[in-house]
Amino acid sequence: MQTKNRNNMRVTGKAPQQKNQRIRKESDVQIQYTPAKPFNRNRFLLHLATALAVALALVLVMSIFFKAEQVLVSGAEKYTPWEIKEAAGIQSGDALLSLSEAKITAKIRTALPYVGDVRVGIKLPDTVNIEITELDVVYAAEDANGAWWLLDATGRVVDSTDGATAKDYTRIVGVQIQSATVGEQAVAAEPEIPAETNTETGPTIATLPKVPAADRLNAAVQILTTLEKNGVMGTVDSVDVSELGELTLNYGDRYHVILGDTSRMEYKIGAMKASIQKMGQYQSGYLDVSFTIWPDEVRYRPFDETKN
Repeated sequence: MQTKNRNNMRVTGKAPQQKNQRIRKESDVQIQYTPAKPFNRNRFLLHLATALAVALALVLVMSIFFKAEQVLVSGAEKYTPWEIKEAAGIQSGDALLSLSEAKITAKIRTALPYVGDVRVGIKLPDTVNIEITELDVVYAAEDANGAWWLLDATGRVVDSTDGATAKDYTRIVGVQIQSATVGEQAVAAEPEIPAETNTETGPTIATLPKVPAADRLNAAVQILTTLEKNGVMGTVDSVDVSELGELTLNYGDRYHVILGDTSRMEYKIGAMKASIQKMGQYQSGYLDVSFTIWPDEVRYRPFDETKN
């Protein structure tokens, strides 16, 4: 009986005990959650105020100790370094950190119209570097009073000139500008509304251009900037924007180029340039890059050939 009881204890007593222990151990495992710390607004404001105070102190120190004492100019040929410095408006003792590149650039380009791009940098502790890029090519446009003006590719007025000298530049044909101001953007002159005239059939008014002058001037600027992007500068005699659907240009005395409208202008000018480079030196004529009748095909026709 004892042996049997012992066997029973071994078989039936220990297993339930181990199971209960295992259950208890598993149930003893607890998951603890750590709550997020509440946002401390006062501590945040203190840190922010401290950072701002340090930054302000650094700016103040740099403003006191780093001042403009010399201005170095590079890239200028038409103007002297002294003229560039005077136009920039930088005074000895100006705080370097207070100098605005945008303001300096605007002042220089307004006062010195042959300046194209301006880059301004500072070199601690006391130097301002100004790098100038002057205009290589300018264009001629006539105003409503018959005077001629030189413009850059963006339409900014660079200088005044006369009709004879204007022939040495790419001329903008088909739009006139208002009496211009050097250093400012040219404004297209809208034609005056014609007076009513009496005829045998009754009063009539002359027909005004269908396209506003401002749109024609914008088309000219688009063509000029695209010519410069493609490196076709100084080789075009004139750009005609009389009709926005029939834009043309004269490439020297060799080619009369038909551009069509203002769409795909970069592609058209690029195709024109590539075609001219493939032409022989003796060839001249009409180049049609309008891509209206012949999509993506440049058409060439000699000047002396009868048009079909």
